[in-house]
This record gives sequence, C-alpha cells and structure tokens, in this order.
Amino acid sequence: MTVDRLGSWLLWLVIYALTTVGLYAVSGRPDIRTSHAILSYLVLIIGASRQGSRGLSMAMVVLSYLAVDWLFIPPKFTLGAASDLDWFVLLGFLATGWLVSELFAKQREATRVAEERTREVERLSAERLQLERDASTVRALREADRLKNALLNSLAHDLRSPVSTLSLLADPAAGFPISVVMQRVGEEAGRLGEYIATLQRFASEGGGSVLATSPRAADEIVQTAIRSSEAVIAGRLLRVNQATAVPPVLCDLTLSVQVIGNLLQNAVRYAPASEPIDIDIREDAGFVVFVVGDRGPGVAGTDLDRLFMPLRRSLASADSPMAATETRMGMGLAIARTFARAQRGDVMYKPRDGGGAEFVVRLPRATA
Repeated sequence: MTVDRLGSWLLWLVIYALTTVGLYAVSGRPDIRTSHAILSYLVLIIGASRQGSRGLSMAMVVLSYLAVDWLFIPPKFTLGAASDLDWFVLLGFLATGWLVSELFAKQREATRVAEERTREVERLSAERLQLERDASTVRALREADRLKNALLNSLAHDLRSPVSTLSLLADPAAGFPISVVMQRVGEEAGRLGEYIATLQRFASEGGGSVLATSPRAADEIVQTAIRSSEAVIAGRLLRVNQATAVPPVLCDLTLSVQVIGNLLQNAVRYAPASEPIDIDIREDAGFVVFVVGDRGPGVAGTDLDRLFMPLRRSLASADSPMAATETRMGMGLAIARTFARAQRGDVMYKPRDGGGAEFVVRLPRATA
C-alpha cells in the first residue's frame, strides 16, 4: 500500500470513528431515529468511495453496517439478529458502496485516459512545432540557396550589359568624344565594382538575407539602369513617365538597377524596333512601382507559370544562338524577381492594354 492510500485509509477511519461517536452521543434523544444513523453512514460510504479505492469503500460498508447493527437496531449491543431491517441495511450499504465506487472508478479511469491524451496531444503539438521550425529552417536554407544560385547566374548573365557598354565606348567607330568615353568608363567601372561588392556581401551573409538598403530616388534608379544597358538599347526609343511627388525607394541601388536593366533588355529583345519602350514610375500603397511596358507579342497563358523560372537548355540546343538568347531571357526574369524579393518587393507580369507586355516592379518606399 502506497503512502497516499495509507493516508486515505487513516483519514476515513478517523472520520468513521468521529461519526460513530457523535451518533452514539445523540442516540438517546427521542428525535433521533435509526434512519438518521443509516443516512449518515450512507454519506460516509459515498465520501469514502469517492476519495478511495473499492477496498476502502467495502471496508466502510462493513464498518457502517456493524455500527448500525450494534448501536441502533434493537436489541442494541448485539450482532447478527435475524431481522428484515438488518438485511435491508446491509444490502443498501453494499449497493451504495459498490455503485458509487464503480462510478468514481470509471470517472478516475476516464480522467486518467483524458490526461494521457492531453499529454499525447501536447507531445504531438511540440513535435509539430519542432517540425514547423525545421521546415522553416529548410525553407530559409532553400531560399538562401536559391538566392545564391541567382547571384551566381547573374555573374554570367547580367555582367554582359556593362561589358557591352564598355566595348561600345572603346570602339573608335562609335565616334564618342574622349571626355564622354572617360566619364562613362569611370561610371561603368564604379557600378561594376559596386555590383561585385554586393554579390560578395550576399555570399558572406548566408544567401543575402540581410541587405544594406538606403533611400534612393526613383529616377536615379531608372536613369542608371538605362545608362548601364546603353549598348543593348542603343537606337531604341525610351519614354520615362514619372508621376509627381514620387517618394524615394528603400532599396539596394545596385540590385534595383539590375532589376530594371534586366526588364529593359527583355523588352528590347522582344519588342519591335519601331515601337517605343515605356517606363512608368508611380506610388502605390507604400510601394514605388516601376512599370516597363513594350508592344511585343506578350506572354501566352500556357507560359505564365514558368515565366519567372530559369530556363534550362540541353548542351545540344545551347549551340544555337536562338537557344542562347532564350536562356538569357529566362535567367534575366528569374534574377529580376529574386533581387526584387530580396528587397521585400516583387516583379509581376500583366498583359498590356492594346497588346504587348508590362512587367511591374514593386519596391518599398522609404519612410520619413
């Protein structure tokens, strides 16, 4: 018997003794009947059955019956008198003790099962939270890996434009004045240095999860992107339309220029040479929005799901110039969206009214 069960037995034996002494002390009064004693012991049996085991319940039944038979059923101070009341009291006590002890035993078992289920639910909840944390870690690692891959792909894709611009400036046949050439070479060299430094910082910070953003003027981003893509867009008509009082953009200048430059190059590649390329700048719900629109063929509905996915080509098809062009286009859009989302922005596509395509860049505005 455990300490708790022994303590429960001692407690109810003491209560039984006190109840018996109290009932015997008042048994001589004319208003005290045998039924009063029987009801008192029934309450005692119910209480013992509620708190203790079946053994304690049956012990209270036997002790209560003996007390009633000895003290209250005539002839008093004798046991075992064969009377209907003796059997009725004994059967009543037995039925009460057994039924109550069974009910509370089932209640205790149900409570135990409920507690076990509660602990199991808590354990499963803890495991689910751990799985969610693990899944979040995996997603973060995948996002970091995806961004690093985009940065590596960008080295092969997005450095072509400034290199082409430098080649154009260095070509004597282009006829640029030496002062202009020196100024533009310095600008492009500086931008290339910033771009490479940005890539290095991303790689050292675990996939670019932290960006050193700063407020930048929207037109500064667009004009820098146009100058950086000059070799690609040479001879094309660009129209920049900026709404009044557009706030600064909270961004990484190098990556934002790369996003706009990639979309400009994509528009040049697919829009007719006779049609202008429009760049609209406006504010919308806490973001600064850049819309690069062209009058090209647009994007078929079947291609929308993989529009921003990097295109993969086999080695055999990569020998074709057209295949190489398509690969660059696919990487350009994928990198543009990756860089925009790294700055808490996004790049989206929508058909242009009247035909063509619009690529919408949303970057967070700088707050005061």
